[in-house]
Amino acid sequence: MKSNFVFACILCVYSFAAMLFADDVKDSDFVQLIPSKAVSNNQIDGWIGYGGNGMFKVEGKEIVGKSGDSIVHTFLRTEKKYKNFVLKFDVKYDVECNAGVLFRSYIDPNGQFESIAGYKCVIEPSKNAANVWDEHRRNRFLTESTPELQAKIDKAFKKGDWNEIIIQCVGPSIKTWLNGEKVTDFFDIESNEGVFALQVPSAKSGASGQVRWRNIRVLELPATEWVALYADKKFGEVETKPVGKWEILEDGSLKGTTEKGQPKDGMFLSKNSYKNFVVKVSFKIISGNSGLYFRAAEVDKPHWMKGFQCEIASGKSGDTAGLWEVDGRGWVKRNMELTRKLIKVGDWNEVGTVAIDDRLVTFLNGQIVVDVLDPKSPKEGKTGLQLHGGGSQGCLFREYYIMPLDDKAVELIKK
Repeated sequence: MKSNFVFACILCVYSFAAMLFADDVKDSDFVQLIPSKAVSNNQIDGWIGYGGNGMFKVEGKEIVGKSGDSIVHTFLRTEKKYKNFVLKFDVKYDVECNAGVLFRSYIDPNGQFESIAGYKCVIEPSKNAANVWDEHRRNRFLTESTPELQAKIDKAFKKGDWNEIIIQCVGPSIKTWLNGEKVTDFFDIESNEGVFALQVPSAKSGASGQVRWRNIRVLELPATEWVALYADKKFGEVETKPVGKWEILEDGSLKGTTEKGQPKDGMFLSKNSYKNFVVKVSFKIISGNSGLYFRAAEVDKPHWMKGFQCEIASGKSGDTAGLWEVDGRGWVKRNMELTRKLIKVGDWNEVGTVAIDDRLVTFLNGQIVVDVLDPKSPKEGKTGLQLHGGGSQGCLFREYYIMPLDDKAVELIKK
């Protein structure tokens, strides 16, 4: 009996995975998020009202949102958090306003007013419908708002009628469609999980408006998780090689130093190799420079590693987040002008890399610096933090994470 149950569970998981990656996923595979009726205004089964004094209610099989006269936006958020998913919904304006749907979002802990922060799929046609705005965080569009993009949106959007919007999130990949027309397709590493939230604007942001949603439905996809490469004051998934001193401080940050005149590089190196992934770390330079290695292999040379490095440089050199191939081609690509604008000298910064087959994307403080297709790049290897040889080196690190992406996740991302 037990073996039959286990077999059935395995078969179920296999069938679910096969369904996810088939081209003919049906609407019946999605879970509806609109209940048959509301408990009360702004208190809808599975949803929670938050923020200003706008109003959400259920009318038939629709959620209707009406903006209020307070100075803050009004949200209707899900109780549940979602990681990877396909979200579909139909939207129509009774009165146009700056409304949206937030995803992978969260209650803003730093906001002066009650607000929700995160990715916002804009739904106002005159302002980049289906483009993604980073709400109460970086406060900018994550796909550049251009006349060409707006022309595509204008052609796809049906004013005064229902419009279908689709949002797909898989690991670092975010895509949106408006009535079948792809609007955004980009990588970002700011958040990997959060609630959905319908938003109507405050009076401060424009004239009052009213919006209708129907057929809000979600298909959850297998999660891709961040893995801490060191945690709880233990090295865990890493080892130190071959020189230098590495210590975890009381605040949980990692301090790496080498003595003056040391010719060899010091490494804080993962025990495992990775093929496709996202990796990120925050750093603060003490002296010298460093690097975030990925798809790297050990060699018997003073620099110790061969492979790619997302550069971590001091000052405003413009090299940070550039791609350097160690024991290979040297600089593959960098964006010195942008890096000099983004870097915070003498403070904490975050770098990250997305590596999916030939595509390599680097980030500095939440913005893409390099995005290249590089068929010559190694396709697998270790990740590590470097202490550069040849002088007195020192750097602080924290929040060193990797998110492995299996073949199924990569298949979805590349579709």
